Amino acid sequence: MSLDVGYTLGEPSGVTLTQRLVELSPLPARQSKQIAQQLLHALDPRHDPTVAQSVCAALGIAPSAFPRDHRPPGFAVWSGAVEAVARIARVVPVVTLSNVSHWDEQETDVAALLAPHLRAHHPSWQLGFAKPDARAVETVARLHGREPTEMLHVGDSLDYDVRGALAAGAKAVWITSRTPSTEALRLLAKHPGRVTVVPDLTRAVEHIEQITLPSTHTIRSTTP
Repeated sequence: MSLDVGYTLGEPSGVTLTQRLVELSPLPARQSKQIAQQLLHALDPRHDPTVAQSVCAALGIAPSAFPRDHRPPGFAVWSGAVEAVARIARVVPVVTLSNVSHWDEQETDVAALLAPHLRAHHPSWQLGFAKPDARAVETVARLHGREPTEMLHVGDSLDYDVRGALAAGAKAVWITSRTPSTEALRLLAKHPGRVTVVPDLTRAVEHIEQITLPSTHTIRSTTP
């Protein structure tokens, strides 16, 4: 089972590089965020020195405006999140699958924050793929000797977590306290039984316990 990190288990304690770039871009916010997620979050600048230039070109930002003075924010784990991960880990192996840039994760050791409950932490900049690219989920599944269809991914974002899981053939638990939009309902209707909607992390944990116990090896289909 894979868990999203940002806004599922906690939140950055400051402004991220992605947020700064979205503010600088003349493109609509949702579009610029999607571009930043797919480019910035899927590349390792230590191996590709052209990352900043490529991202700026895609976002319509002058290369000279790239925030090279960016200081990575810390990450604040929400109250109860570590305990929630521990409960999940008792019934099924848990890894994280997070969309995050190399710049923003430099000051955060997610595996340490959630130790000893994680099998592994998989940030997108190390995988080379960012959700909703199906290859993000597929790569994590392969790294752990599983098929994507055996995966259950939990996260707060329809655009990234749910769409990414579905694209890979996995199931998803979508954490949202909002009433799903018409767009979201259409997506869920196209994939009956593959997405469970819950209002918070606690309910997500309860759902996972319900579908995995007494067997800790088989994820059974549920109806949202």
